[in-house]
Amino acid sequence: MPSNNRIIICAAGGGKTSLIVDEALARADIRIGMTTYTNNNHDGITSSLIFKKQALAPHITTSTWFSFLLKEAVRPYQRSVYKQSRVVGIHWVKGKSTQGIPATSIRPFYFYKGSYLYSDKVSQFACACNIASNGAVFARLKERFDVIYIDEVQDLAGYDLVLIEEMMKAGVPMVLVGDHRQSTYQTNHSGKYKQYAGYGIIGLFKIWEKKGLCALVYETHSYRCNPAVAAFSDQFFPEEPKTESRNETITEHDGIFVISSADLPKYVETYKPQSLRYDKSTLCSGYPAMNLGASKGLTFDRVLIHPSPGCGKWLKTGSIKHVIGSREKWYVGITRARQSVTFVYDGEIKVPGITHFKFSC
Repeated sequence: MPSNNRIIICAAGGGKTSLIVDEALARADIRIGMTTYTNNNHDGITSSLIFKKQALAPHITTSTWFSFLLKEAVRPYQRSVYKQSRVVGIHWVKGKSTQGIPATSIRPFYFYKGSYLYSDKVSQFACACNIASNGAVFARLKERFDVIYIDEVQDLAGYDLVLIEEMMKAGVPMVLVGDHRQSTYQTNHSGKYKQYAGYGIIGLFKIWEKKGLCALVYETHSYRCNPAVAAFSDQFFPEEPKTESRNETITEHDGIFVISSADLPKYVETYKPQSLRYDKSTLCSGYPAMNLGASKGLTFDRVLIHPSPGCGKWLKTGSIKHVIGSREKWYVGITRARQSVTFVYDGEIKVPGITHFKFSC
């Protein structure tokens, strides 16, 4: 029997949060769990629910991903694996924790100071609890929720993906929503499923679909980006479906441009764009700028990009190889714009679709 689980891939500006919020609010007869990785995304979902409902929706439970794991998957059956102490919380690690220690050594493998789970092992511990409890963890999830929505699913990595796969196999109803082209964060850096981290997660989604665990659905429209911005952003991922722009607004300054550093002050004064940079090492001519990754989830009428060295080589040569290792961040930055994207660059441009901007005399 085909699965009812869905993975919805939304283009940037496609109204992803509105999609899942509207769907969840329309299903008041069932119990819904909604979770996402970052606090900002969780706050966005909660704010949208309250704005549209004008009150908290009692049939919807929202949480961040790690809060969901602790409350719903770890603590109820932790004693099936670990009886020495209650799981108090999470110990955050930047890389890989407890390397060289076997998983059979429960306390040193999973825990910091005996009661804090290492952040890259929370989902692995949840899987272990499910096995040790003869499936009680997943059975409880099916009793608690009629469907679980996971937003920004591309942020999940390592055993998070194993956990989701096992949940689907056990019949936990799920709707996963995200965009692998916007993979700028990761929940952990475990070596498990490392080939599916970031943009590569789409490969695992396709495997799950072939196994009959879910249906993979593309929502290719963007309400944010006008046709020029949408088409320009597509070049970073030519293997993906093309984006359909539903932004019909026309202004006096629409499209993709490059300006000289000499024209920068007047341009900023005239159009008041949001400045973006690759990271803090990027020179921005003294203008305050936001990192590309930090702009995720935001929308601006106009974006001004201060190129990194790699971006400069791309503009000069037209070869995408100079930004291929960071294309997710460039995709995120460019798709923040509704109407225009402008690069600050002095020199020849060989990237198609960019117009040299000059002020009228």
